Amino acid sequence: MSEATRVIRLTPDGDPANGMTPWETISHGGVVVGEPKDRRHRFYIGDRLRPGQVRVGLWEATAYTEKIENYPKDEFMHVVEGSVTIIEEDGREKTFAKGDSFFIPSGFTGLWKQEETMKKYFMVFDASDSGD
Repeated sequence: MSEATRVIRLTPDGDPANGMTPWETISHGGVVVGEPKDRRHRFYIGDRLRPGQVRVGLWEATAYTEKIENYPKDEFMHVVEGSVTIIEEDGREKTFAKGDSFFIPSGFTGLWKQEETMKKYFMVFDASDSGD
């Protein structure tokens, strides 16, 4: 059995031996409030030779608000710690806290409003293969 076909345990602290990447400043242009830092661990990265890309991991970030324009991937998320409020273009707000799961489809436009440090598991399908 290859490593690519084994079941993967998703641990809340990332890699059991090395944890998560060091904290980095979020540098993309969508941040409208805060000076956030994030870190992650990728448990799984799909075959880059196939169309599209699947990635599964753990992500954590400090408080911030980000304007999302035409989200480039489909992403399932499960909140491990903290919370986030998603504000849709029509003003509807949905808050997700520890234990909640949610999905953001490719093409979404709105606000990601995170008033505290949040940690989430994610599964991304990115047809453009732009990384995560």
